[in-house]
Amino acid sequence: MSHDVIIIGGGPAGMSALIWCHSLGLRGVLLEQSPELGGQMLDMFHRVLDYPGLIAENGGELRDHFAAQLDLLRLDYRTGHKIEEVDLRQRRARWDGEWLQGEAVIIATGARKRLLGIPGEERFEIRGVSFSATRDHSLYAGKKVSVIGGGDSAVQNSLLLASICPSVTLIHRSDRYRARPDWLKQAQENPRIIIIDNAEATAIEGGERVERLIIEDTRTGEVKAVETEGVFIRVGVAPNTEMFRGQVEMDEAGFIKTDQRQRTSVDLVYAAGDVCRPANFSIATAIGHGAIAAKDIAQNRN
Repeated sequence: MSHDVIIIGGGPAGMSALIWCHSLGLRGVLLEQSPELGGQMLDMFHRVLDYPGLIAENGGELRDHFAAQLDLLRLDYRTGHKIEEVDLRQRRARWDGEWLQGEAVIIATGARKRLLGIPGEERFEIRGVSFSATRDHSLYAGKKVSVIGGGDSAVQNSLLLASICPSVTLIHRSDRYRARPDWLKQAQENPRIIIIDNAEATAIEGGERVERLIIEDTRTGEVKAVETEGVFIRVGVAPNTEMFRGQVEMDEAGFIKTDQRQRTSVDLVYAAGDVCRPANFSIATAIGHGAIAAKDIAQNRN
């Protein structure tokens, strides 16, 4: 089956691209492997206050607004099946046993929470390891906890946990933080938050549940244990680009390289949203990327 544009990924970038394809007279189809649209929006458990015009209690509610617009416009999106193969040079994808052919492709597969890859990380998931304080903070009320990371989410999680936990240890592998200065200042001044710089987590240990976090000083090599009943991992994201390796140019971390029009190294193949390491990982940025990609495709047809 032939389409003007095949959009791979059903997060905000993909949904935006599909809407813009419709507005520009392009016949687009969106393919999402998960049972529902939304991508990382479904992992946002806090109020969304920075998307203009819509205030949502969480990412799922905001996703519902976006999906309702797709349904109102009767757009073609498909969920719940594995994308079996993608051939970017030929601009086609095999979905549920059927090859879909496009004149152009927009990759909007987003990113996922980055793992540490240390012993105990998977073993203690649900039993002391979490990736979201906004979702799980109530489970750790009154307990000593640790947060790993140095960005906005790590510092924000530390501040949230400090409101209900007697002790929060924030661990970062360097002494330079990517977090907003005002949030970092709040954390530094909070008596319940202990900040350990230049330290890297090497193992999570315990019996039935997490009991301690092993860290190593990145300057001296000194190893010590931090007593903790919960570990919150907030060390950024990894791109969902495995199916495209060897087909399109990527950076050292696997993010797809694009120009200002979201064009990749392959003719008429675009990337939008978190999959191409934007300057700002946000819903608003992803939506803008989807619009830019669709607009450039439309212009190239004229």
